Amino acid sequence: MDNPNDGPKVDERRQKPRKPSGARVWADPGGVLPVVDCKIIDITDDGAQVAALSGRRLPDVFILQHEATRILGEAHVVWRNGNNVGVRLIKRG
Repeated sequence: MDNPNDGPKVDERRQKPRKPSGARVWADPGGVLPVVDCKIIDITDDGAQVAALSGRRLPDVFILQHEATRILGEAHVVWRNGNNVGVRLIKRG
């Protein structure tokens, strides 16, 4: 039996567990557009929740990068909520 003190049940659709992060990253939209400073809220093997720190709208597709040489993957936005986005990460190489 469920414990009534557990709070409301959340419709969890992720197939893999998410890990809290807080890592500072940037979203690189490519071309001549400037990068956007971001923070990873939580991350899984194939996705992440990302917050745009500047309040700028993130593009629908961008490269999520940590440090100058570490690319986390090509990020495809699957949902938006204010400055936060959920992305599916497509790993490179």
